[in-house]
Amino acid sequence: MNILLVEDDLAQATAVGNALQQSGHVINRADSGENAVRFLKSNQVDLVVLDWQLPGMTGFEVLHWIRGNLGREPAVLFLTSRVLEVDIVQALEAGADEYVVKPFREVELVARVGALLRRTSRKEKVDNAIAVGPYVFDVERRNASLHGKPIELTAKEFEVAAFLFANVGRAVSRDLLAKLAWGRELDSTSRTVDTHIYRLRRKLSLHSENGVRLSTVYTHGYRLDEVLVRSVASETPVCAAPEEDVERHSWLMPAV
Repeated sequence: MNILLVEDDLAQATAVGNALQQSGHVINRADSGENAVRFLKSNQVDLVVLDWQLPGMTGFEVLHWIRGNLGREPAVLFLTSRVLEVDIVQALEAGADEYVVKPFREVELVARVGALLRRTSRKEKVDNAIAVGPYVFDVERRNASLHGKPIELTAKEFEVAAFLFANVGRAVSRDLLAKLAWGRELDSTSRTVDTHIYRLRRKLSLHSENGVRLSTVYTHGYRLDEVLVRSVASETPVCAAPEEDVERHSWLMPAV
């Protein structure tokens, strides 16, 4: 599993990293909250092991950013010297999945990380298919359908759409979508990702009548959510959530 370790103490980071690497995990390290957020904006991880007391942005603030921008994933484990019950309750209520107090025992830490990853790991898609409401993405054959009717997508459009549908409810950054589809980060002024999103809104008919809503996450990227469809037996909508206005980009040009 891919783990981001956020720890400013080099000795602590080395001890934790060595223990988790021996269990087969890939460890990335950030020495501040700001660097952790910067890493998470363009990289996907399964777990964040997070110290509370960090220089600048605190671990608790990093947790708030993760849950506000990335949703339920990745899992977050606090590894901290803060032992007060009020701190533990506050962290868990704010969205942390686990809380381990320093000094820690390596065997226990590895066991807790393993148990947490088993609980929160993404479910494998049956038959290599991603199904959300009336949408089905066949990852092996690389085709998509809506209500059983095939939808023509380019290779890059499929990569972007399939990833969004595989991560319903999670905010996905433009940088991550660019890495998935183009294999690299694009220039900060590039509108290529936005152009593909604009086309996908139209090709896939991404609106509440089909049970989904694609929202723009300000300065970050996009999030796809499932919504309740309008009741067949009644003209009253089952879900009161307003439909997001379709973005109108007069500047959009075909992507190269």
